[in-house]
Amino acid sequence: MPNKEDRYVIPSVVRALQILEAFSSEKTTYTNAEISRTLGLNKSSVTRLLYSLEKAGFIKRNIETGSYQLTHKSLQIGRVYISQVNFHKVAMPVLQELTASCQETSHLGVLEEMEVLYLDWVASNQTVALASLTGKKLPAYCTGVGKNFLAHMDEETLSSYLHNIHLAQYTSKTITDPEKLKEHLKLVKKHGYAIDDGEFQEDVISVSSPIFDDNGSILAGISVAGPAFRMRNTFLVKNIIPKVRRAGTEISRRLGWDGVGGDLYIAT
Repeated sequence: MPNKEDRYVIPSVVRALQILEAFSSEKTTYTNAEISRTLGLNKSSVTRLLYSLEKAGFIKRNIETGSYQLTHKSLQIGRVYISQVNFHKVAMPVLQELTASCQETSHLGVLEEMEVLYLDWVASNQTVALASLTGKKLPAYCTGVGKNFLAHMDEETLSSYLHNIHLAQYTSKTITDPEKLKEHLKLVKKHGYAIDDGEFQEDVISVSSPIFDDNGSILAGISVAGPAFRMRNTFLVKNIIPKVRRAGTEISRRLGWDGVGGDLYIAT
């Protein structure tokens, strides 16, 4: 039965926003026909919607190719969202120190609709380094930040998540068995950090620590990631893991966390 509040929904506005959401770092331009195929809309509707978005300044058309791309207005909206997230301002100085210390790329992420949304990053100055994930969403079950969130869910919420998601096999190391994943998450919570050992992207390893708010609830996560040939064995254990855990503790403390309700390393 339709929700009675659905009568307030303006379909054309929803479709226009779906067009904006279709753009990504992997697909930065679209033609009218591509939008029509991607969203299942007829071309005449897409033409009107694209024209409206162009007039509003959110997209621009390449006269030579006929394709559309986003303008700076979309970035402005994204920046407004980030500015509303208070912990972003608290976390970024610590993230900058972490990257400088580890010499690897670091990210700040949150859980949104059961996926990890990466809010910001600090780039490594290494010749071979990871690219930015800012603005991207990745699966929670095979990323370090995501596994920290899952590890701190109550049993009912986690079971619901595992029931409703398909655990796709991204690499040979992706954990796709729900029971094995549950056991793995117990260790994540016990140790206070999570490792993505090439589970989403082959030959990329990341270490992540949770960030807790003043109530002891997990609020966000930070991660340090790099190519597997650098992020191995002694270097990982002695250099990366302790620093990531300390950074997570420091950000949590700055947000008012008193060490109760979380499972982080307590820096001395």
